[in-house]
Formats: sequence, C-alpha cells, structure tokens
Amino acid sequence: MRRHIAIVGLVWLVLTVGGLIFIQIPFEPAVRSDKGLIIDETFQLLLMMSVPVFTFVVAILGYSAIAFRHRGEPEADGKPLTGRGPVPLAWFVVTSVMAIGVMVYPGLTELPKVVKVDPKPDVIVQIQGLQWAWSLTYPNEGVKTSKKLVLPVGKSVGFEMTAADVIHSVWIPSFRMRLDAVPGLKTYMSFTPTEIGSYEQDTNMRLQCSQLCGGNHALMAIPVRVVSDADFASWVAANGGGGGGGPVAGAQQLTVAANNPAGTTEFHFDPNALQAKAATPITLTFSNNDNGIVHNIAVTKDGDAIGATDFAPGVGTQVLNIDALEAGTYQFLCQAHPTTMTGTLEVK
Repeated sequence: MRRHIAIVGLVWLVLTVGGLIFIQIPFEPAVRSDKGLIIDETFQLLLMMSVPVFTFVVAILGYSAIAFRHRGEPEADGKPLTGRGPVPLAWFVVTSVMAIGVMVYPGLTELPKVVKVDPKPDVIVQIQGLQWAWSLTYPNEGVKTSKKLVLPVGKSVGFEMTAADVIHSVWIPSFRMRLDAVPGLKTYMSFTPTEIGSYEQDTNMRLQCSQLCGGNHALMAIPVRVVSDADFASWVAANGGGGGGGPVAGAQQLTVAANNPAGTTEFHFDPNALQAKAATPITLTFSNNDNGIVHNIAVTKDGDAIGATDFAPGVGTQVLNIDALEAGTYQFLCQAHPTTMTGTLEVK
C-alpha cells in the first residue's frame, strides 16, 4: 500500500507542477480596464487553487484504473471501502479551508470592487439594446450614435443600460465587463479604460450582445475605441447633435418610408432604390409609419456608415443630412433590421 501511495504522490506532484506551468501560458485577450484586471487576477488565483485538487483526483483515478484493473468479468463485487482514516480527513480539511478561503478572498474582498458602481463617473453612456442594434447616448456631451462606442482613457465610465424589446446583454471582452439590458429596467456598471486601443487593433474591443436575442443576434456588435482626452473632445465636437435637424437649404430632397403591414416581421423600405446627384448635399427624410416599431435609417458605403438617424418607434419622421457624395453606389438600411430593410442609393 505504501508503494501505491508513493507512486500516486509522485504522479500527483508531476501533474501539479506541469499544470501550474501550463496555466501561466496567456490565453485570455489583453485586458484594458481596471476591473478587468481584478477579474483576470481572481480567475488566475482560482485556477491555481484548482490545479492541485484536479490533479489529485486524476492521479488517483488514473493510477487505480491501471494498477487495480480487473481483466474479464468480475466474479464478485469489490471489497467495500470506507471513508475513514487520515487521507479522507486531510482531504476534507484542506478542501474546506480552500472553500472558506475563496469565500473571503476574492468573494468578500474583490467581488464588491467589481460590482460597485461609481456614483459620479466622468462619462455617462446610456445604452439601449434592441433587435438588432445598439443605441448609444452621451447625455452630458449631447452625442447620439449607433455606429461605435468611444471612451476616454483613464476616465471613469458609467453605463446606464436598458432594452426596448427583449433581454440583451452588454459585453466588451477586453474590459471583461458584462451585464444584462432588460426591458423596463435600468441596470448599471462602471469601470475605467486603462489603455488606448480600437477594434481595428484588437477585435475584442467591441460592444457585443452576449444574450441570444433573436435571429440577427450575431449582428449586435459595434466597434469600441479608447482614445485620449483630446481625441475624445474632438470626437464629441464632430458628432454632437446626432446628424439630425431639418432640411438643409440647397440640398436635394430624398424621401423613404417604412410602410409595412401590421404583424409582419419582414420589414422593408418603400422605395428600396434612390437616386441623387453627385457634389450636392442630401437631405433624406425617413417616415416610419410602422406604429410602435423601432426603426432608423443609415447610409453606408462598403459597410461603413456615413450617417445615421437615432432609433425611434413609429409613427414618426426623421431627417438625415448628408454632405455631398462622390459618384458611386451607396446603401441605406435600418440598423435594427439590417437583413431585410435595405436599399440602394445611386449617386451620379
């Protein structure tokens, strides 16, 4: 028996050392927030604590399956084993101490830091999820957008989240933060971005819905950028006002509407093809005649948004003013229903 215990102990030691070395290999995406760093450190600690427990079980089961295997059909049941003695007692004591330990750290010490909401963040972003897009409002900066989330580095950011239809979930992998957006309810989280970066450099810099919310759930992802204070101020100045307003004098007038029968789920634009002149500003008037249905209209070129209105329920009218465009083929779409509500804008 001592020989068996010695062999199991040696196997356990080798597996444990190998496991502790293996988990040092970085496999998580780069972390870019203060609370994300706490989450990563906590995960690494729990992983380290789990390695010797896991390898202990694997060593005993693996060695027992090899050393005490029975060839052929057994003639009788094996001898019953009781759970008494120093080994089971030691197992109980060690695992109990570990369980109580993680309740204290990180349970009582680190978790409150992650869930705590800053009562006065430097930047507030109101996020509304809807099938299947995000509507972002910066109330203190006067910015409304659905194209990208832009945040200043080193500043406390507070998210106020809700949903227009079903449960969505606000998740930014690089920040490690995730919380549901629930219809009729506001949820909150806050954190501080720690590094300048963008989706173009790191695809984990994206605002993603991580709650299966319908057929186009996968489309609910927009890029995230973390910029300097100066660049954030410039972005706010360039995006203030949300692209709305009234018709611009001298602009060519285009109109499009959503006139879908009640009860339909395959929404369409009417018409779905427009024409405009090059080198002349455009005022695009969008009439949402779908009562209670949330739509917007965005003009894009090769997938990049040139301009977009806010998301709003019908019945209502929105105006999108677009600077003069070069000749070419552009697309317009509803970002809430991008698979069916699409159209073509020919600029000649």
